[in-house]
Amino acid sequence: MKTYQLEPQAPLVFRSGKPFGEGSRDGANFPWPSSLAGLMRTVHWDATNPSAPPEKETAKALLELASAGPLLAKREQGKLTPMFPKPADALYLLKDEKKDQEKAIYRLLPGTHEADCGSDLPQGLQPIVAEADAPKAKPQDGPEYWTLEQMLAWRRGDKVEFSALEQQGYSREIRTHVAIDRNTMAADSGRLFQTEGLDFSPRRNPEGKGYVKFDWVFLARSTVDAAPQMVVFGGERRLSWLQRTPAQDPLALPEAHRKALQTSRKISLTLVTPALFGAGWQPSWKDGEVPGVPGLKLKLVAAAVERWQGISGWDLLNKQAKAARKAVAAGATYWFEIEGDPPANWVEKLWLAPISDDEQDRRDGFGIVIPGIWK
Repeated sequence: MKTYQLEPQAPLVFRSGKPFGEGSRDGANFPWPSSLAGLMRTVHWDATNPSAPPEKETAKALLELASAGPLLAKREQGKLTPMFPKPADALYLLKDEKKDQEKAIYRLLPGTHEADCGSDLPQGLQPIVAEADAPKAKPQDGPEYWTLEQMLAWRRGDKVEFSALEQQGYSREIRTHVAIDRNTMAADSGRLFQTEGLDFSPRRNPEGKGYVKFDWVFLARSTVDAAPQMVVFGGERRLSWLQRTPAQDPLALPEAHRKALQTSRKISLTLVTPALFGAGWQPSWKDGEVPGVPGLKLKLVAAAVERWQGISGWDLLNKQAKAARKAVAAGATYWFEIEGDPPANWVEKLWLAPISDDEQDRRDGFGIVIPGIWK
């Protein structure tokens, strides 16, 4: 796959799919993987067949073009730093709720039930417990995204300092939309609402005058070979600039992490894009071969999964609304044990690979994962 960066030229609007009502506001949503996949397929079609819309047969061929993303990235002086959603096995807690307001990050791990305790977990799954020194406190708010370096350190079992985390970089812009009824000269019922857009432009410097020296872009991978160009991404036909990333791929697998994975028999998989599974929160292959990685057989040990996300959309091929589905939110972490002898190149094939059940969902980029190790 080729790696691209997508630079928004205006606040981007991605709706949740909720119907508009009078006085309603639709919140800003991080774009779904299918939005990015649709963009890249449109770019490919426009470049190869600029004069005609795709027919059903050619549209089916377009669906076979795979993409992965979008992923957030911080851009500073030309350097791209990938950012990933906070892993679900990381808790932000106050070190001491009574005396100390300092926050720290504590780890969740597969554990065992205490004496005389039980649960309704599926047979064979272990409960998730906090590490021994974690205080008994309520989870706190904190940064939503971690750098690639921080994510890999956490996945190898290293400590990550709360103070080192980046605060959320992009902001949300609210726009009000209204239509006036010519008879009453008042707002037309059902046509007064607000939308939020994701604003990736540089923010004002909170410590002084001017703006910060960095901005935010999307990173994506695709089998499509696209030339640099302006594209429409999201609603209201807002423009973005699409181009290949510099020669050094910011999403490349670091060699140190590859070596750590190669010698481990216990691995974790953390979602960096939402996933779609037929069995709800768990993959249908949870005790079998990983899709797209022949020969790699895993056994599910435990899972840390946050609240599901509803996803729908519009089917351009059949001209009808897509059925609503429940997606596992990005950040969910699954712990596995490797069974048998894995193939020699399993680490490279699993790096930022999709693990959703359905092949088309994987082509659309649902369920991209970062593998790690655990003890």
